[in-house]
Amino acid sequence: MIQNVLRHMGGIEGYGIVSICLFFACFFGVLIWALRLRKPHLEEMAALPLISDTDIPQTLKEHSDE
Repeated sequence: MIQNVLRHMGGIEGYGIVSICLFFACFFGVLIWALRLRKPHLEEMAALPLISDTDIPQTLKEHSDE
């Protein structure tokens, strides 16, 4: 039933290609963002759950006030 409906609908051929392109654009965007992160920043963010509020560096406090 669904196959018959999709066969007779016109103008939907491009949606598959657009959705794949959009997926890969988002995937590669996030991949590039993740690869550009600096290791000291990642280590600092990884340690955040382990430190108390009094030990948070001043640079992070400035960012959290915004």
